[in-house]
Amino acid sequence: MSWLPTIGSLRAVYVTAVATLAAPVPPSIQALARAHGSAAQEIVVDTVRGRPVVTTQFPKGGGDAGAWRLLEELKLGNVMGAGPEGFGNIHDIAVDRAGRIFVMDVGSKEVRVFARDGAYVRSLARDGDGPGEIRYRDFPSRRITWRAPDQLWIGGGQQYMVVDTLGNELRRHAALSFPGFFFPGEVPRFSSVIAAGTDGSLFSVVDVTPMGSWDETEVPHHTYVVRSPVSVDHEMMPGDTLAIETLKRKIVAGGARETSVTREGNTMSVQTVQPADPRFVWTVARDGMLWLAHRSRHRFDKLTFTGDTVRTVQMGDVPPLPANEPEFVPLLAALATSPEGWLWVQREDPETEGGSTWDVLDNCGRYRATVSVPVGLWRVEVGAGGEVHGISSDDLGIDFVHRYRLQSEVGTPIEEERCSF
Repeated sequence: MSWLPTIGSLRAVYVTAVATLAAPVPPSIQALARAHGSAAQEIVVDTVRGRPVVTTQFPKGGGDAGAWRLLEELKLGNVMGAGPEGFGNIHDIAVDRAGRIFVMDVGSKEVRVFARDGAYVRSLARDGDGPGEIRYRDFPSRRITWRAPDQLWIGGGQQYMVVDTLGNELRRHAALSFPGFFFPGEVPRFSSVIAAGTDGSLFSVVDVTPMGSWDETEVPHHTYVVRSPVSVDHEMMPGDTLAIETLKRKIVAGGARETSVTREGNTMSVQTVQPADPRFVWTVARDGMLWLAHRSRHRFDKLTFTGDTVRTVQMGDVPPLPANEPEFVPLLAALATSPEGWLWVQREDPETEGGSTWDVLDNCGRYRATVSVPVGLWRVEVGAGGEVHGISSDDLGIDFVHRYRLQSEVGTPIEEERCSF
């Protein structure tokens, strides 16, 4: 193992997420926040192991915290499939500080850029091997991430490309490792860049199925999040690693990707690996930490990349973690954060049929609103001032890009609050 990166300035960390989330809550002290919207919101603040634990409540009697709504401001896409808004297969979007929207359309094999008002600007990163081009068939985990002040990171899997907002290539990254090989602290080449921090660092998610660890029933599957500094010439550097969870994927007969396996001269039955249902959701905060939650409960832990929990926020009475597989009932679908530090919690079962529903908490952990839109949004990006971008697909499989804005009917501003702890 002498060829591994030296552990020192590079911190390799494994975290037992379940143990972190299950910390007990001692007797509490009361803290009353100032009124937000139509009613004051009460929170309970405890101190557990030196960190604040904030308990907030859903409104009683069907009320809300100021009559918040998500209003649609922009929709890109058309059912005819014509022009720049005729999308073929959107895999990801990114939004820069000017509000320009970058749309990765794998069906058209290019990234299209739209101005804040929805006007088409240009296309970049087309399919090919030339400067500013990328081979779409060579990376399965297709993502795009905007990094300040003017970079777009494109790719995933075995290839990355960094371009400026005009599409000029700044750097190209080739794979340095193979799937199934990853060691905490190394540069994650077979991964997906999913966010950029305010300090310029990049965050990647790495899914690893170790080679040679399969049996006839289950396959171990590990998920890591890596924070990587970036050099002046746009190269990802070794950074910090946080283990999120380990799952077992079951092997079952049949499936779309069938493989014939030979062992000791005998041909085994055709098998395929069914993906496991992740138990945790997480998101990158702008300050370089992670929010992590088990999908079965409204309890959220903010973690550093050294594995320390610096804050816990929970909504109401939090049930214990399910002990057995059949007891797992997912309540949460995803997490997102805004530049103000507000936490957006997407529900697994939306109140609006076929739509998307979020519970919104401010940076102090106070419940603020439950809001819905009539379409199912994914790859959601939450911007400043309650701005929300996401992708939807209709019943015919046609993709659209939306921009919504969170607004209060009583004019409550969306801003970073001063917390009482």
